[in-house]
Order: sequence, then C-alpha cells, then structure tokens
Amino acid sequence: MTGRELSRRDYLGTAVGAAAGVAGLAALGDRARAADDWYAGYADDYETVVDVTEAGADDTGGESITDVLEAEAGDDTLLVFPAGEYRMDEQFRFTGFTNFGMVGDGATIVPGSIDAVDGNVVTAGEFDGAARLFRLGVVYAPGEDLLVEGFDFDFTAASTGLRAIEAYVADDMTVRDIDVVGEHDTGTFGPAMFSVTDPDGIATVEGFRAPDGAAFTEDTVGDISVGPTGILVPPSHEGKLWFRDCELGSFPDNGLYASSPNGRVVVQGGTFRNSNVSNIRLMGDYSYVLDATIVVDDLLDGHTQTGIRLDRGEHLWVYNTTIDAPVPNGPVIRVQDDATSARIQETSISVGDRPSHAITMSPDAGVVDIFDTDIEFDGAGNAVQINGHNDDSDSPVTLRRVTVTGDASGDHGRNAIRVMRQGCLLDDVVVEQPGTHYRRALELHGDDTTIDGGTYRSTHHPIVNVADGTALDGVTARSYDGYQALKLYDGYADVTVTDSELYEGIVDRGVRNLDLSGNSYPDA
Repeated sequence: MTGRELSRRDYLGTAVGAAAGVAGLAALGDRARAADDWYAGYADDYETVVDVTEAGADDTGGESITDVLEAEAGDDTLLVFPAGEYRMDEQFRFTGFTNFGMVGDGATIVPGSIDAVDGNVVTAGEFDGAARLFRLGVVYAPGEDLLVEGFDFDFTAASTGLRAIEAYVADDMTVRDIDVVGEHDTGTFGPAMFSVTDPDGIATVEGFRAPDGAAFTEDTVGDISVGPTGILVPPSHEGKLWFRDCELGSFPDNGLYASSPNGRVVVQGGTFRNSNVSNIRLMGDYSYVLDATIVVDDLLDGHTQTGIRLDRGEHLWVYNTTIDAPVPNGPVIRVQDDATSARIQETSISVGDRPSHAITMSPDAGVVDIFDTDIEFDGAGNAVQINGHNDDSDSPVTLRRVTVTGDASGDHGRNAIRVMRQGCLLDDVVVEQPGTHYRRALELHGDDTTIDGGTYRSTHHPIVNVADGTALDGVTARSYDGYQALKLYDGYADVTVTDSELYEGIVDRGVRNLDLSGNSYPDA
C-alpha cells in the first residue's frame, strides 16, 4: 500500500485495511468512482466523496475552481482532485468544519497573477482578495479532522506566490506531500501557516516542500514587513504539531518559525536552507529538532542567517542534527534569553572561513547542556560562546564529550570556547585548533568553572584563566607553538589544578591561593 493509499486515521495509528476501504466505497453516492481508484483508501473515512471535475471544476487551468469548492465543501466530505491544472483567482475559505479533506493525484494549483497589494489583500491583477489559496479554519472557528494531501502549487509565473495553505484545527490534522514550485515573489503571506488550537490536539505536516524560497518584499509588489516566512506557527497554537521531512529554501523572515510559547512543535528530518533571521526558530516547552539538516551556503548580505534559534520555553532540544555552514552568516545555533533550559546533543556542526560563532548562549538563557557534539570550526570567532553575568543569577552550562576541530584563526575572537558565566562544567572536552593569530582553546571569565578531563590544543596558550574558583582535573593541554599550556591572570584567586599534563608548564601572573597537585609539565 502506498503513502497516498493510506487513510488519515491509518496514518495516525488506526489500522484500516484495504478491504474496509473497498467496502466503504459501495456506500458512496453517484460521484464516487470505482473501488480501484487511487483514493479508495480514504472512502471509509468520509460520508461523501466528491470528484471535483465531475462537480464542474476545470482541470485544464482555464477557469477558476473556487466556486466549485465552496459549493461542494462540507462536514464529513472528501474533495478529490484528479491529475490536472486547477486555476484559482480568489481564496477558498472553509471554517468550523468536522472531518474534511482534499486529496490530489498529480493535481497542480495555479493562482492568478498579482499586480498590486494593500495589507496582504490583492487589489489588482488576475487574483482578487486575501492573499491566500486555501484557508481552512480560523482561530475563532477552527476545524477538526483535516486532511490535505498530494498537491503542487505552481508559483513559477511572475507575481503568483501566495499562501498555499493556512489551517487552524482544534485536533487531528494531516497535511502531506505538498510541493510549492517557484519562488514566492509577491511580498505577501508566506506559503504555509498551521495552528492546533486545543492544548490536547495533535497534528502532522509531512513532506511540505518549498525549496525555491521567497523574494524580499522590496523586490516585489507586496507590502509585508521584510518578506514572507516559509512555514509559520502562530501564537494561537497550543497543541502538538509535528513537521516531518519538510524542505524550505531561502525565506526573508525565517524558514520554519514556531512563534507560540504555549504549544509544542517537533521538527523531525527535513532540509532547511539559507533563510534570513533563522532557518528553524522554536519556542514552546518540550519543542525540539531531530534528524534535520540545515545548510547556510548562500550569503544574504546585511542580514543574519542563523541555523537554529531557540527562543523561549523549557526543555528545548536539538538532537542528531547536521548543520553545514560553509558560508556562515551569524551563529549556527543561538539560545536566547527566554529559553529556560535547552540541550544540544549528538549534533554535527561545520562552520566555514568567515567571522561567526557555532553555538552562542545569551546572558540570561537558562540551563544549557551540550553533549556528544562535534564542531568543525574554520572561521574566526568562538565555536562555543557562553555569555552570562558571572554572578549568582547565572544558570549553569555543561559541555560533555564535545569536540572542536578545524583551522579557525584568532581574529575576531581568539578562543574556541569562551566562558563568561558562573558555575559551568566542561567534561571530557576535546579542542584541537592549530589556526593562526594566537588561537586559543579555552578562555575562562566565569567563576567556579570545573574542567574535568579532556584535551586542549591550540597555537597560543590553550587555556587562559581570568576568573576565581577554577578547578582543572585530569586535563591535557599543549600549544602547537610551544607556549605554556595554562596562563593565569593576576587579580584572581582559588584556582586548583590537579593530575593534569600541562606542556611547557604554567604562566602565573599572581593568582592568590593557587593549589597545584599531581601535575606533570613535559616539554612541548
């Protein structure tokens, strides 16, 4: 059974066999096709199945189909779109529904062109009214049990990019196998917006693809601020929304933006490229990114292209994700002040030769863990930048089994890891940075930092301490150019170094209460 032959309920976990689908077709009305048609697997989910072409929709792209959709839409109804081109010259709006679906098999939606826009309303051109194609539910009248599957949206003609799908549901939405072809070039609403309004509601968006991105508003007829967002999750979202295997190209105002602090968003798989602000931007407790790929390889001058931005919430998570930034333009991962706890785990990051940072934490961000993560860092800047206030208001940051490699220079930030926060832990960290301009492995400005094991190698002093209460145990540190392994600035106190291998020894500028025990100081 293929993906398009699965019913929505089967997809969400209810076993619906092919035999049941065939039996259900026998009860359909005159418009239902034979049981061996491609949509047979959906039959038992709906009381009414309508082939839109038999209802009068033009599948040659000549006449708009909006009137037909409005006449045929209803509760417990599936609209079937056979292969063809379907023109739309205004939005189709259907709200407050229960159990409604639209499925296509080689169906392409072709919007009319736009000549003028005022506040996301088209005022001139072949399209008229709100700059959307399918508006399914609204925040005050959401739908329930929605299926949209198997459509292409053709934006290849000039000035035809619109919001393809906007959906508000209380519960149970599946949007699957959607391709937006061509650049969104009208400066209006981005291709998609999805919201689950009930806190107990669950929905899935799988295989939503808009690889051609969007133009900045200044280059279009539109007036939206900056430009479109690829996929938007609005503040009304309160349920759980899964994005699986989606693809977004370069959008001016975030790629996938989850802007609700009250709902949960999971991004699983997929590829996200070159969006302005951030490629994936998350908020909402227990939201996470898993198995995704983010690429920044096309520079937008004068803008910032963060890979993943964790904005707000607790237990935000980036796991088993690959971020490749050969042309970095801002931090690869940014943890913002309102993120009360976050974890980055088993993630691979590659940063090319431009001034940038790999992972940054804002001063008021909460507890952050970075575990089992590899960073290849060739650009000038900090691979890990831990900002804070260096006082009791700081939440701890833990790096465990983190590896930093690459040829980054000491320009625009000499340290691979820079700690500005109190009470951090570096456990079994490996840094190998042989770059030029006095590149260092680790610089500590946050008091009470613990360094437990690990290897630190860099061109200049691998470890530099500008803090009180630092504790090193079982550390190996070595300069490629023969500098002392550890440099201690004066004016600080209570530094402990035990059982460590420090090549060429220590430069002590006057630390008070320095405790050294069980260390070795071999020649470099």
